[in-house]
Amino acid sequence: MSLGICCHWLDQRTIPRTGRVETYNAMDERTLQLGRYRTGKYVSEQISGTYEHNVEALVKMLPRIAKSGVRLFRISSAMFPLADQVDPSLWCENEKLSSLLDRAGRIIKEFNMRVTTHPGQFCVLSSDSENVVKKAFTELEIHAWMFDVMGLDSSCKYAINVHGGKSDRSDQLCRRIDELPDNVRCRLTLENDETAYSVMNLLDVHKRTGVPIVFDTHHHIFNDDSLSMEEAMLATMETWPTGVNPLQHISNTEPHLMNGNFIDRRKHSDMIHYVPDCQLKFLRDKKIDVEVEAKKKNVAVFEMSKKFDIPLC
Repeated sequence: MSLGICCHWLDQRTIPRTGRVETYNAMDERTLQLGRYRTGKYVSEQISGTYEHNVEALVKMLPRIAKSGVRLFRISSAMFPLADQVDPSLWCENEKLSSLLDRAGRIIKEFNMRVTTHPGQFCVLSSDSENVVKKAFTELEIHAWMFDVMGLDSSCKYAINVHGGKSDRSDQLCRRIDELPDNVRCRLTLENDETAYSVMNLLDVHKRTGVPIVFDTHHHIFNDDSLSMEEAMLATMETWPTGVNPLQHISNTEPHLMNGNFIDRRKHSDMIHYVPDCQLKFLRDKKIDVEVEAKKKNVAVFEMSKKFDIPLC
């Protein structure tokens, strides 16, 4: 699979009246606002129609992604906005939606693609709040339901990737992982972050739960816990089962912000300017799959492939 695109596909179009060229997301994803939902601004048909539209957009885009040479794609976590708030029948009992997801799954299997998801920052399994944990379970179950309806294996090949969450809560994190439904737990992966959970922290969680680690090279720069880049990479690769390429992430600090503050340096760059030597080697040898978390999405992936002589798949 090698290099992967995250969530969006950027195209350009010319505005007829002005002649100005603009970049836009061709995925054409629609969203819903929590405040409008809570004040009754959305009818049921509008909510279910949003979900159907977003999956239709995915169905249209998947063949284009595959034919471009890319076989790894992260599906947006906003595919079903407010799904944890609305009546579940609007998604899990929606026959048209299920049919569209089945079509998406058949395309994924036809082109031998790998798809993943990355629930947002509020999906915190290690939270001290029971309500937050309950919402995290619901969100993860929605992602697993989507993969189930697509007909994709309950395997970390189709990762549902989350961060460790609240710091110094490894025991809580392990306990919550053990409580997850099988279709979530079998797909769950954990990613190191810049402050709370280093690779070293997650290796302990892996030993207790068996959950594979998604290595993020950018995060590791800020939170290495005395492990070199290569040591951390090799250790995380060993957490993955035989037959599944370890999943990793790459992003960079913009060159002009290299001497900036923490907030500036942690921001994702538009394009990829450098690749750690060990990650580059494994990419060229097709031993890992790497999601490119650059703001320019597919544009950055294609340039990275050429610039660093990395096969797309």
